[in-house]
Amino acid sequence: MILGGCSDSKEGTIVVSKFEKSGELIAKVQKMPAPIFLPRAMLIANDKLYVYKEKEAELFAVFNLPDCTYMGDGGNRGQGPDDFGLLDTRSFHVLKNGFNVLESGSNILKTVIFENNRLSVVNSERIFDDYAPNNGFYHLADSMYLTLGNIGESNEYCLFNKKKKLIVKIGEYPQWVPVTTDNPMAPPVFVTYIKTCVVHPNGRKFSAFYGRFKRWRIYDYSANLLHDIDVRVKPYATNFEEEVKNQPVYYIGQPQTIRNYIYVLCANSKGNDPDAPVASELQVWDWEGRPIATYRFDRKISLMAISEKYNKIYALNNSIEDEFYIYDIPLLKN
Repeated sequence: MILGGCSDSKEGTIVVSKFEKSGELIAKVQKMPAPIFLPRAMLIANDKLYVYKEKEAELFAVFNLPDCTYMGDGGNRGQGPDDFGLLDTRSFHVLKNGFNVLESGSNILKTVIFENNRLSVVNSERIFDDYAPNNGFYHLADSMYLTLGNIGESNEYCLFNKKKKLIVKIGEYPQWVPVTTDNPMAPPVFVTYIKTCVVHPNGRKFSAFYGRFKRWRIYDYSANLLHDIDVRVKPYATNFEEEVKNQPVYYIGQPQTIRNYIYVLCANSKGNDPDAPVASELQVWDWEGRPIATYRFDRKISLMAISEKYNKIYALNNSIEDEFYIYDIPLLKN
């Protein structure tokens, strides 16, 4: 199977050797009124940009769009009605007036809004009784939810039917590298294949981008594999023999989807590859696994959120505590 002029298929895998369109994104740099230390997540809801600050006393900084005007902080750590425990950064789900997020320890899904310059929890619902998802809580169609398999288990995913309160463990991990199971010091398979997912707007597909491989997959909402994409665009070496600090890192942050496109941040960390680019890149794909475009950022980017309304990317480098980077999104044909 050939996809455009830049992809080929090998034993059921789509091999991508280039993107037809490429470019560079230049930031408008905006100073923050106060530093944000180690931000963990960004999302946009109802013309507000939320930055989750896991280590700070108030967990969220809120900014008004499109200009990132600072609105205030909110969300205390604690057990009160408007407080938060440790949040699963792969569980943020945008709503019309706010967002949902899952507390990792309590399994409580909280609905959050920002009104009258105040962050409030307007609903709390315990999702699981005895089961704790390891990473991620993604909303699919028909009251179905996706979580990632637990450490020590052989299944890569779990599907949760909210109506029936039924959890189904499903899917096998890839076999892209040998995984040692008899060495107690070896990382669990979950860590080797660490990933983040994004759901199609209709809820009937999801994709998984792997952090330690330049690869990603597309599934239907029953977790049947549809496409396996191997991105053979330099740098793409994978080396688990080096110290962790020297191992390449590829897909990071939260992929986002707008209409039929997926936007994902690729770190392209050097690892031990001296020819790897220093800057991060934005990759654009469609939901059939076809490469659409790639754009080099003019600096390192750790997190991003995309506004379709304003056609902007809002980004952070988590090692620089007082700057926002605002980019125009290149226009793509539908």
